[in-house]
Parts: sequence; structure tokens; C-alpha cells
Amino acid sequence: MVVSVFPTLWVLIGFLTYFVEGVPHTTIPRQSVTCTVAFFERIIPEEKGDAGYPTMPSGLPHLCAVIVNNRTGGYRFGIFLPDDWNSRFLGIGSYSFLGGINWLDMGSGVQYGMASLSTDTGHSSGAGDLTWPTTQQRRVNWAYQALEGSVALGKTLIESYYDKQISYSYFSGCSTGGRQGLKQIQRDPDIFDGVLVGAPAWDTKNLMPWISKLATWNLPESADGSINDNNLYLRLQEEVLRQCDSLDGVQDNIVSSLSACEDQFDINQISCDIATNKTNCWTQAQIDTAQKMYGDYVIDGGDLVYNGYSYSSESDWGTFLLPADTSNVANNIRRSFDAEYERTFMDYGSDWQITSYNDSVVGDARVRDQSVQASADQYDLGSFRNKGKIILYGGLADGTVPVKHTNLYYDRTTDAMGNVDDFFRYFQIPGMQHCWGTPSNVKAPWMMGGAGQAVQRPPYTSAHSVPLGNNDAQHDALLALIDWVENGEEVSEIIASEFNFTDTSGQNIALYRQRPLCMYPQTAVWDGQGDQNEASSWNCS
Repeated sequence: MVVSVFPTLWVLIGFLTYFVEGVPHTTIPRQSVTCTVAFFERIIPEEKGDAGYPTMPSGLPHLCAVIVNNRTGGYRFGIFLPDDWNSRFLGIGSYSFLGGINWLDMGSGVQYGMASLSTDTGHSSGAGDLTWPTTQQRRVNWAYQALEGSVALGKTLIESYYDKQISYSYFSGCSTGGRQGLKQIQRDPDIFDGVLVGAPAWDTKNLMPWISKLATWNLPESADGSINDNNLYLRLQEEVLRQCDSLDGVQDNIVSSLSACEDQFDINQISCDIATNKTNCWTQAQIDTAQKMYGDYVIDGGDLVYNGYSYSSESDWGTFLLPADTSNVANNIRRSFDAEYERTFMDYGSDWQITSYNDSVVGDARVRDQSVQASADQYDLGSFRNKGKIILYGGLADGTVPVKHTNLYYDRTTDAMGNVDDFFRYFQIPGMQHCWGTPSNVKAPWMMGGAGQAVQRPPYTSAHSVPLGNNDAQHDALLALIDWVENGEEVSEIIASEFNFTDTSGQNIALYRQRPLCMYPQTAVWDGQGDQNEASSWNCS
């Protein structure tokens, strides 16, 4: 661990079931006089690296940084303990199957004055690596156990360190992190007072077979219907934008009405002679493949497995399909990552090939999930309703976890519970991709204080909240959640922002667009007169 990055003391902890050693910083901040190995050894009777999260935060306030290695449980977690603590706790979510402590997002959390925690989920692995779930303990740690155990022990450490109780506990996560947040409040409604949940990959047992199915629709790579060029995805996205942008009544390069687009979009407009233009022209077979990907994956008897992609998400379709190198399986995501869940989580073995996939895998995945319990598929949240709040959000242009499946979780919850506005509110973000970002030809407002968003824009590793003075509950969903939990200020809209770079350095930005995100199922409607790039010109209805 590089100690000099932080104005902190570093303590690596464990004892018997935990491992302890300390690395003190040369400058001891005020609160950190108790940030010693001996102190933490009294609280609880090796740092292996963080392959999934190699980027460290910078510009942090004075704090104590702690790593706890639970050798019995087989997982580690990190805590930031700021000198100027506001008695709040913030749990930080993970991404995908990455292994490691998410220090970067913890850095954003501590800037809010909150003691922040992240778990490595029991392993250290990089992007696309799904070779580690070789034991049941590793699978269950990733599913829920590492976070659950880390939060329980972490809260004890925090309260002992400050000699003061935590006033409120929060969680922020997107993708796998969103699933983690939902899973924990389903298992223990007292664990958090509020959760900020983005684009949750909540339905693991069905998501992973759907990813495999995407691969099979695009195999073999030489098939007429296989889509192997990212330019084709971009061409389709451009055509969707051309046909569907104005269907919401505004020409702004943002597809805001998915239902209208689904009703009116003519995909055949991208068909042309590939002999003269292989980069932009689609064959009829490729169009048929795209139609399958837009459609829901349903098996015998009308059993829904997973919702398909939404219109406007096409520029991200390569996430699970590219690269598709036929000469190197390691560089062919369809034959490597898209099959790894079956090989490891489901014990099919390393020899199992994606070409063996059939719909029976769905049943096997559902059975396996009963023991691993990764899916956050409880919809009656009555126990959490009594004390907690949820803000859920998802991007309409999400090409990783389709927004239609985020809709499904919310809709099933309202089916189970009726009106949930008193504790659970959902916000769709037109033009946003998975967790953050927007295509360059869209430039939709998307920054709203969600997990991982702040560090996507300057000042990057030292960023938190929303830039250029937009760090308040009107523009930052985490602050809005805190205000709702602690002061009863209901959240009916959040203003999202997008910025332009003002030079080629990538370090300087100016505000470009702002627009309200509306509580689902409401949408933002332009007043017909004001500047479309200003939030005041839009109303939720």
C-alpha cells in the first residue's frame, strides 16, 4: 500500500481470525492519535492488493485508513475514519465481479464527512476475471456475506474509535453495488437507514444466462447474423437517435420516450449493401439478431428470463460481445467471460463451452442461486419501510444492465406492496449509460451524485458530489437521501448535470446542461419557451 498518497495513518488489522500490522504516517492528524495497531487490537480480539480497484483517491482530508483482514471469513475490508466525522456511516458498493477494496469511491464518501467502508468481497481480481469463484465460500462472500460481515464489524470499529455511536448509516452502489444494497436491506432491514441504488444487477440468476444467450445469438463469429464491428452498434445508435429523438416533443439529441421509440422505430433503415459499406450497412440476418437483443429473453411457457436492451443503449452493446477475436479465445469475450459464470459459479467446469448453452442452463442457474443467494429478488420490503428510504436510479441508455429490468424490480415491488412513495422512489435518467456517462453525440445530463460518478470528471481522483457548486441536495442524490432520512424532506426530483471540457487538457469543465430527473413514472416536460439546457425550463408531469 502506498502510504504517502494520504494525509493519514495506515493500519492493517487482524488478530487470530484477523491479521494486524501498522504503517504510521509521519504526520499525525488531530483525531488520529488513536490510529495505532495497539488501539485496534483492543477492539477486535495482509494486505494482498486490490486488482479490481487500482486507482487510489487523492486530496483527502486528514483521516485514519484501516484495512481489516478476516482470515476466517476469507475477506478484507477498508475503512476511512475522517478526523472531522459527522457521525454518519457510508457503505460503498462494488462493481461487476471485481475483487478489491473500492478506495476510490470511499474517497468520495469521506469528503462528505462520513466514515466510509468497502469490502473486497473475498478476492482480488481485475475486469473480466471470473476464474476465482472456485469454492462455495468465495461465491457466498461475493453474493452478500463479505459486505454483511464487513459492515457489522466496521460499525463496531468506528464507534469504538470515536467513542461515539453512529447516528445514521447509508449505502451507495451501482451495478453489482446496487444489487448489494438491495440484498442487504432484504436480509437485514436495520443495516442501513438509506440506500442509493443505481442500475442494480439484482437478478443474478437470470442476468448471467441472458449474457450467455447474447453470445449464442452472435456465434459463430462468421455467421451472417453475427455483429462483430463496434461501428455497427454506433450506426444503429445514430439511427435510433435520428428517428426517436423528437418523439418526446423536443429535438435535443436525447431519446427520452422509450415506449414511443419502440412503437415507431424502423430498424430496416440501416439495411444497405454491405459489399460497398461494411462499416455502416447491416445485413438482414444482423438486423434479426438485433431484434432478438431488443426483445425479452423468454423460455418455454412464457417464462421471462431477462428483459432486453432499450432503444438508445446500442453504443454499449459491445460490453458483452466485443472483442470477438477468432484466433485467441482469451481475446474473445463471447467464448471467455460470457461462459465463465457457468464454468465457475455453476460448477460446469473449465472445459464447458458457450456453444453448449441451451435454455436448461436457466433452470440450473436458478437452483444454484438458492445456495449462493446472490439475487436480490425479494419485493416485499415492509420491514425496511418502517425505518429506511431508497432512491433507485437507472439510465435509459444502459447497455449493460437494461433499464427495463430495473423497471421490473420497481414494478414487482409496487405489485407486492402497493404505493411505495413514502419510502422508495425511482428516477430514470434519459441518455445515461451504465452507472454514468453519455454518448458523445447525446450529451445528456447524467451527473447526480450516484456511485462512482464524481470521479468521472475533474478533479477526478479527488472529486466528490457534483462539480461547480452543484453539491447540494437539489443536485446530489446522496445528499437528497440524507435530507429525506434525517429531515423528512421528500425527494420528488433531482437535477442532473452535464459538463463540457473547455480545453484539451481534460482538467477544465463548464456547465453545459441541467435537467430535472422525475420520480417514476413522471417525466420531464419542456415548457416550450425557456432554454432547453436549463433545468428551470422543465417540469415533472
